Amino acid sequence: MGIERVEATYTVTGPILEITPETVKDNSNYQIKIAGITSLDGKKTYPPQIITITTAASPMYCSLASMKAVTSGFEIPDSVMISYIRDASKYADFVAGGTAVKKTDKTVPFAVEQFVRTKATLDCLLNSYMTKTTSGGGSYTLGDAEVQDPTNSNAFRGLIKALQDALKMWTDAIRGYYNEGRVKPKATRVGLKASENSDVSQITIDTILNDMSRSPVQFS
Repeated sequence: MGIERVEATYTVTGPILEITPETVKDNSNYQIKIAGITSLDGKKTYPPQIITITTAASPMYCSLASMKAVTSGFEIPDSVMISYIRDASKYADFVAGGTAVKKTDKTVPFAVEQFVRTKATLDCLLNSYMTKTTSGGGSYTLGDAEVQDPTNSNAFRGLIKALQDALKMWTDAIRGYYNEGRVKPKATRVGLKASENSDVSQITIDTILNDMSRSPVQFS
């Protein structure tokens, strides 16, 4: 992310300095530098200060609180976990082929929220695994499950596999595929010659299966 100067206006009301930037963007760090402040008699100077303000991460299709309820045993800083949620949310947009959460949606769709939570949890788990591996192993928890010695644990590999399977399921759900199977095609073009009474573009799977007018096969 590049650094750019942001124009702002400010007003002073008594001891309060109010700064109003022209624009405020998500996923950004704003730095406010205060310098050159002296007392009325000019004998005292206020030390220069730099104040950093971090704006909201976006997109965020899963709350930090719901993630921490599952991954609290990972000991991952909130800022890092927010980054995982944001990256998983951007990936959900990619899977959806645009925006996973439409402007008309009052809440985040269930499949999208579950996808983001699963993807971010998987990233947290791998982060924790690498950290504990380099520090000599140990144990950690995911919800009610506890895994000992992640450097060579079958339980750890099983947990990763379970999360990967769940991620595939929620990926399919975002794309319109569900547990019952692939979405039933609404229409299909078939290798038939169109005529005045039969438009190929209007022939559907149900039309073909329910058509009882077909002649039976003649055997010699």
